Amino acid sequence: MSVVVANRDELKQRIQQLLATDLVSVNALLNRQFRNPNMFVHDVAQHVGRFQGKQIRPILTLLSAQLFCPDSAARDNVHRLAAVVEMIHTATLVHDDVIDDASLRRHVSTVHRRWNTETSVLFGDYLFSKAFHLAATTGDAEACRLIGLATDRTCEGELNQIAARLEQSMSERDYFRVIGGKTGHLFAVSCLLGSRTAGGSIAHQAQLKQFGMRIGLAFQIADDVLDLTETTEKTGKDASNDLSNHRLTLPLIRALRLGTDHEQQRLHDLLTSSDADDQARLLDERIVRRGVESAQSTAEHFVRRALRNLESLPPCPAREILAGIAQFAIHRSA
Repeated sequence: MSVVVANRDELKQRIQQLLATDLVSVNALLNRQFRNPNMFVHDVAQHVGRFQGKQIRPILTLLSAQLFCPDSAARDNVHRLAAVVEMIHTATLVHDDVIDDASLRRHVSTVHRRWNTETSVLFGDYLFSKAFHLAATTGDAEACRLIGLATDRTCEGELNQIAARLEQSMSERDYFRVIGGKTGHLFAVSCLLGSRTAGGSIAHQAQLKQFGMRIGLAFQIADDVLDLTETTEKTGKDASNDLSNHRLTLPLIRALRLGTDHEQQRLHDLLTSSDADDQARLLDERIVRRGVESAQSTAEHFVRRALRNLESLPPCPAREILAGIAQFAIHRSA
């Protein structure tokens, strides 16, 4: 299967046409989970609800199920699990914003800026708890185990990121271990849960799990490129947050590897500086632009490998949309 560049508006339209009813059900579930009689909790929940973006993880769950035409009973569980992966993702965003000391998320204030750090930590924990409770209502112990394992890996990815920063690691191996944990595993389990619940074969489940992991890696690399190359107005998040937190992402790791000794030293000096002007100068460095291009090429490589995972799956509109999403993961502005 070749990589096809999808038109973003057309892709959105096709997703809506195929999944409209399913997405209504998933969002109704999410709205119920976000309701609370306690006014403070309700206010925080409504604020966090504004962080929801493209809902790519629940869409992956729904599309992976659509490949195998689940019966009505299975469809209800697919909806619950799609809501679960979105809640887990939202919980990680709330916690990530504290770790990153971020001010904006989707053009609105982060929870710890709008209220305080305690509220962010506790509300993130609350979302995790609500997600696992909703997963338990499926009566599927294996699905709960898979969700728990993916959440473990996500948290480990964040811890590995902190360790890499403290150790000033410039290792690509460490970088991929971080993004595989913090992003890849939740993408992978989103696809796995949909296919498994809808009755896909073990072989098809494995292909979709790997597809999810690969587009998750591509998605995170693209996100790290956007952090360096786009403005807050475009992304809705703090620009150059990785630089501000002295995190070495793939574009910068590649830039350091590609540079001469002189360029490497200059980059190192700029990277370790806390001066905003120094960080701005770093983005103008030719070698950083080469690092960005190299990282983007790697993201495209993961997309091509992900598309090969789809070749053995039943040909249908859901498979075509999954291919479009894979391409969209690396051709986006936010």
